[in-house]
Amino acid sequence: MYDFADSAFTTVIVTTLYALYYKKIVVADDQRGDLLWGLAASISEIAVALLAPMLGAIADFSGSRKRFLAACAVAVILFTASLHWIGPGMAALGFVLYVLANVGFTGGGIFIDSFLPGISNERNAGRISGMKWGLGYLGGLLALVVCGGLAVNIVRDPTAEQVDQARLIPLIIAAWYGLAVIPTFLFLRDRSTARPLPAGENYVTLGFRQLWRTLKQVRRYRELFKLLLAFVVYNDGIVTVITFAALYAEQTIGFTPAEIVTMFIVMNVVALVGAGTFGWIADRIGQKRTILISLGLWILAIVAAYFAQTKTAFYAVAVLAGIGMGSCQSVTRSLVALFTPKPNAAEFAGFLGFAGKAVAFIGPLLFGIISHQTGSQRPAILSVGLFFVVGMLLLLMVDEAKGKAASRLPVGED
Repeated sequence: MYDFADSAFTTVIVTTLYALYYKKIVVADDQRGDLLWGLAASISEIAVALLAPMLGAIADFSGSRKRFLAACAVAVILFTASLHWIGPGMAALGFVLYVLANVGFTGGGIFIDSFLPGISNERNAGRISGMKWGLGYLGGLLALVVCGGLAVNIVRDPTAEQVDQARLIPLIIAAWYGLAVIPTFLFLRDRSTARPLPAGENYVTLGFRQLWRTLKQVRRYRELFKLLLAFVVYNDGIVTVITFAALYAEQTIGFTPAEIVTMFIVMNVVALVGAGTFGWIADRIGQKRTILISLGLWILAIVAAYFAQTKTAFYAVAVLAGIGMGSCQSVTRSLVALFTPKPNAAEFAGFLGFAGKAVAFIGPLLFGIISHQTGSQRPAILSVGLFFVVGMLLLLMVDEAKGKAASRLPVGED
């Protein structure tokens, strides 16, 4: 249910309607809008990359994963609701508030993922992660349907009434988020237990000590860190597509806001099916093989997007990207869970967050710069394909059997 909540944020705010609103109404400049939107995404990724390992380690030691998760949820709700007051010309304030909301969103993703190792095993991790992501895509789909009627008001040179109606979108998503996360905090058990603080220590210093200890365990968990290295690269491509998909469809292909809503409804349905189906496949043929298949689909989608000239062709791109998105992220997280020693679930989830965010600012920033400098989004989208190609090559070096075996070693022992 937490994914049901936060997918509404990423689908409506990050990827589609607020992205269009910020570019078309707040900034009202296509190339400058691309640059600012990419920069906002990049700053969010950097902030979470710096915080994730420390917060994950602190959450492990204090037994407080749910409290950290709650803090992230509150940040998303408050800062998303505050976007309601952003109107034409308020690019700087809209930029800051969006970054703060996005930091809460990405931080929450780290803490909710840290629960997976404690509620799954090698036989069902793929299916559980698939159901989690599938329900998330369902949430994004329904939120997009609810807000879709307001998309027609996201136009160049809007009237005051059109701006007021479009500004309802962040309020709807904030309320959605607040209601949908309630079951998580009522029913999800936090199986982590607090440990007493040594004399003269506090959670901040202990968090850094735990982080340093984990870094020194690279030799014992080398397959996990190789996986995280691959994830660093191909996740950058995914983050960039999520950030710019709607803007590319509108500016380069010629979609109207209403057509973009329809396209993303189709994309979310496909992603929902992809997350569930590929989770089932992963439990049968292995997570690594399944991720490689999904990365192949991503590469096809990027090439097709570069050459697409018609809306029909871009719908085919959306289907490929939807399958890749639903499968790649879901199965990667299940494989990380299987590589993770359970006593350090939040700490290693923090490393996943760090890996996912450490260089994830590069893709959106690169897209924004290339689009701004060339005046075209086509060379910008083609550059995204490099992240998937390199990520696939790095993933080929991961030994899945050794990674799962290492997770069963007692923490701190060889």
